[in-house]
Amino acid sequence: MRTMDIAKVEGGMALQKVAGIVRVYPSIWRGTVVDVGCRTRELETALKGRQVHYVGVDIDPSAEVVADLGERLPFDDGSVDVVTAFDVLEHTDDFHNAFSELCRVAREHVVITLPNAYEVRTRLRHLRGKPISQKYGLPVMRPSDRHRWFFSLDEARAFVRNSGREHGWRVVDERVLAGPNTQRIERAVCRWPNLLGSTYLALLAPVG
Repeated sequence: MRTMDIAKVEGGMALQKVAGIVRVYPSIWRGTVVDVGCRTRELETALKGRQVHYVGVDIDPSAEVVADLGERLPFDDGSVDVVTAFDVLEHTDDFHNAFSELCRVAREHVVITLPNAYEVRTRLRHLRGKPISQKYGLPVMRPSDRHRWFFSLDEARAFVRNSGREHGWRVVDERVLAGPNTQRIERAVCRWPNLLGSTYLALLAPVG
């Protein structure tokens, strides 16, 4: 898999990361783009100047469409040109149903990123007895959100490929996202993505 040199960001998707993904796939952004788990809407900012109809979907009431990906998206089958889910699926209780919903409503492309919980910095924090992030662990107070799945980049890749095929989709491009200065160790990242890659990125299109 190819690597992308993305600025390191703690605590979620940043504009640099989303803008990098938009640049990698310059020709797919057209028609209606539904950003599932839009949060602070970095994708909308990254798409400025492009002729697209952006729709943010989130459980937060500030989104255009308030919906829970873990249940059902309020869109007809194949009614959306591009569906994105950037670091979202791991927050859902029913990961498999959530993925199937993305495939159900999309018509041309699905773009997904998933975190690699086996990346070297996470492993080192385990060894040092440090918490991985605020999304894991057992806080005293009930959190409003957290990660519910702990998986490697290889597992993410196998899941997206196999589950996509089951729903009539194929992976047409996949990459490993890593931190700054990745170009210096690009060969190492490609050789050991489970150890050095922070995120799995996949672009899917319909089979046939």
